[in-house]
Amino acid sequence: MKHPVKTLAALAILGVVAPSAHAVSIKDDVLSLTPGIRIQSRAQINDATTGVSTKATPDPADVGKEYRIQGGVSDAVNDPLDFSVRRARLYMSFKYGSNWKGQFAINADNVDAVGTDSATRAIVLRYAWLERTFDMGDGITQGITFGLNKPYQNPSDAGMSSSRELLPNGNAAATANFLSPRGVGVGYRFNMPILLVAADVQNNTAAKSTVATEDADQTDEGFYYGVRAEFSFSPDWFIKKRAESFIAKEGNGLNVGLSYGVNQDDVNDTDTQNLTAYGVDVMFWMNGLSAYAEYRTATLEDAEFVGASAADIDREVIVIQAGYAFPIGEEVIEPAIRYQIIDLNTDDDNETVNFGSNAETGSSGTQIDIGVNYYLSGHDNKLQLALSLWEAEDGEGDATIIRLQHQING
Repeated sequence: MKHPVKTLAALAILGVVAPSAHAVSIKDDVLSLTPGIRIQSRAQINDATTGVSTKATPDPADVGKEYRIQGGVSDAVNDPLDFSVRRARLYMSFKYGSNWKGQFAINADNVDAVGTDSATRAIVLRYAWLERTFDMGDGITQGITFGLNKPYQNPSDAGMSSSRELLPNGNAAATANFLSPRGVGVGYRFNMPILLVAADVQNNTAAKSTVATEDADQTDEGFYYGVRAEFSFSPDWFIKKRAESFIAKEGNGLNVGLSYGVNQDDVNDTDTQNLTAYGVDVMFWMNGLSAYAEYRTATLEDAEFVGASAADIDREVIVIQAGYAFPIGEEVIEPAIRYQIIDLNTDDDNETVNFGSNAETGSSGTQIDIGVNYYLSGHDNKLQLALSLWEAEDGEGDATIIRLQHQING
């Protein structure tokens, strides 16, 4: 007779590859396996203006001309329509006994987002983590996580799944500029009915530098450290499973979050960097209304050791967004709007920049996203249409982007 765990694993993998209209979960007395999939297919129309020439020898004549978003090229036309796959992910979540859980996931995100280079279709390991939980009674639990995972300190990046985003494009606070690591390490989680506390230690966010340096002592890398507290004023208002949209679910919630993270002594080819980020965020939900606001600031410190100039760069971003969902029979329509102020160098009040290379949000400037969501079956099957309007902090750089995205998630 086959071992039940091996049998379960085989059946779960079969459940992933076999088409099904229902979620698959394989269980026995000890182990349960739940496969999952997320596919976000996107069609995008781009129109942008060059703020800064991107040529090896910058040409001032490029400024004010068309800017190709797909690749970030000045004085180059955009395609009439670009197709891409923003998310292509395969998950295997599991529980072992009453106090172990984990997840294994692979992904090939942003397929053909920049050209049609087959390298953008590479499959990589996204998650491979375990968690041991301890039930303390009265709704209080503790947990120790270890493995490859996102830490909990950047709420726009890790605290909310991309499957439950209000708009088809993510916000600026979720980018690497404001510290959004995903690495191997250990974490601690403390939950009670009105409070969550999370702390993480991981390897540095970048790959270890292999370039010989003038000062061998400076090649000793540090770690990423982070901590976050999230709380509400009442257990009835504490949101246990965060989402940018609650799709007109009856109820209410209000969470306030405070976060801190630092990527310390990250050795690059020419210098050592420290990136430190602080943030405060508020999530509010009342029936059809889903609202979220976040302020996040970061400082990048360079310590030269191979001819590079030492530098301190301060950054900040403000995100405010809201949507209101209207049930229509079994389906839901939800208008949504988001406003962002993005400043990647607060010491420079007149940054002349370009939008970026097929980014979710632009570089320093302001961005307004206006959209509407059509939920066929909640976040598991939805269509999202959004218009993004970005304007550079200074100069002629701007962008107008239309995104139509369909998601299957389960």
